[in-house]
Amino acid sequence: MSNKLIVKNSFFLYIRLVATTIIGLLTSRYTLAALGAESFGLYSVVGGVVSMMAFVNTIMVSTTYRFIGVELGKKDGNINKAFNTSLTIHLAISVIVVILAFTIGLYYVYNYLRLPDGRLNDAVFVFSFAILNTVCVIIGTPFQGLLIAKEKFSVTVPIEIFTKGLTLALVIILGFMPGNRLIAYSIFVTIAHMLNPLLYISYSYRNYFKDIKPKFYRERTRYFEMIKFSGWMAVGAGAIMMENQGSAIIINRFFGTILNASFGIANQVRTLVSMFTRSIAQAVVPQITKSYASGDQLRSKKLVAFSSKYSFFFMLIPLLPIMLEIDFMLNLWLTEVPDYTTSFVRIMLIQSLIGTISSGIFTIVQASGKVAYFTIFTSITMLICLPLAYYFYSIGYPPHTISYIYAVTALLQLIVTINLLKVVLQYDIAFFLKEVILKDILVLLVVAPALLIPLLMLEGWIRLFVSTIVGETLLIGAIYFIGMDSKEKNLLRGIVQTGYAKLRR
Repeated sequence: MSNKLIVKNSFFLYIRLVATTIIGLLTSRYTLAALGAESFGLYSVVGGVVSMMAFVNTIMVSTTYRFIGVELGKKDGNINKAFNTSLTIHLAISVIVVILAFTIGLYYVYNYLRLPDGRLNDAVFVFSFAILNTVCVIIGTPFQGLLIAKEKFSVTVPIEIFTKGLTLALVIILGFMPGNRLIAYSIFVTIAHMLNPLLYISYSYRNYFKDIKPKFYRERTRYFEMIKFSGWMAVGAGAIMMENQGSAIIINRFFGTILNASFGIANQVRTLVSMFTRSIAQAVVPQITKSYASGDQLRSKKLVAFSSKYSFFFMLIPLLPIMLEIDFMLNLWLTEVPDYTTSFVRIMLIQSLIGTISSGIFTIVQASGKVAYFTIFTSITMLICLPLAYYFYSIGYPPHTISYIYAVTALLQLIVTINLLKVVLQYDIAFFLKEVILKDILVLLVVAPALLIPLLMLEGWIRLFVSTIVGETLLIGAIYFIGMDSKEKNLLRGIVQTGYAKLRR
């Protein structure tokens, strides 16, 4: 039943994936067209300042569903205690974020952010609404974590699709509006993003009131345990935010907001493609957590390899045609392609592909609670890119240099992570290398001939079609014959046969 549940969850997450990818691409196109490269870049860098301070949004979901998942894995687990402890911490975090944002954040915007003439007031307005957006997301995080721990993706997926669709509708309206569109865009984005936590909260109280019934627990050890775990997670998430937003700030310092637009577009493409990775990884996360909490080490080990291997494969599915035809696709997608966007996109996608290999590793690390060493060493290797980028820019290297540095640090991070997996968790590294790394490399070798197609044909729709068909055919064939083991093939054949039988009825 667990394997079938993973497949079912993957199905719902893939519905979300396809819908939000299409909506995201259209939203980026209409946003850039409505705002222009300068305002789009300004929003990216100013919103990024808030994200860098409020990185807790991204990691506290993991903290919440980790602790709730552990309670679900125990025979006598107390979900109410885990949830209310998390909610109390989040309320405190929201207060801290507001204080930091309106002190350190505004100080930076007023004194150090490089802005076009006359745009300071716009930057402050965008910054203020980004803070409001961030606080709403923080408060809704425990409720989202609860639904993920209970594997209610049939609920979270429609909510996310609805709010993304609303954002697209508002951005289309934005294109017909007069006046300061950046201000209107900030308001629209905040309205759309506030709906997610409100809907999570509403559903959770209607269906899981017993689990989330408000109660204040005074056990300091419980708070300390969750804060300690989330603290280490925050360091890791902070490193990710510092890598992304620190890079944006460095680019802004040397090249201005126009290049921030290029970097922002590349980050959006990377985020959209990475959703393929998160779909399979998120479907497996609750199972790994529960298996580890219940003491089923063998199943945990296999699920780690499964998550890492298929995260890599599913990342390759959208990445391959993008890598082959990036120039053509960007010109179709955007009415105006800022300089260096192609270079940013290509290398950042390679960095993301390397990062997917360790997706299952981080899940079992979170389940174990032994996050300190992983966080310290992976954060150090990740943040090496910032001083290196600053140095190379200061001696005259081109803007896309930072993307190459990203790829190198991603490879270093993977090596560090695999070694720590053996040292800290005594994981069978030989099993991981055989089941994940070797199969990933073999699949890449089979797909490699598709790279010759752009060299043999002229750019256009025909080449796009040929590249996609040939590349995806080679990839799917390689995944099935090389990447999948016999049990995975049997499971796939069973699902296909069941689906076919239902269609015949």
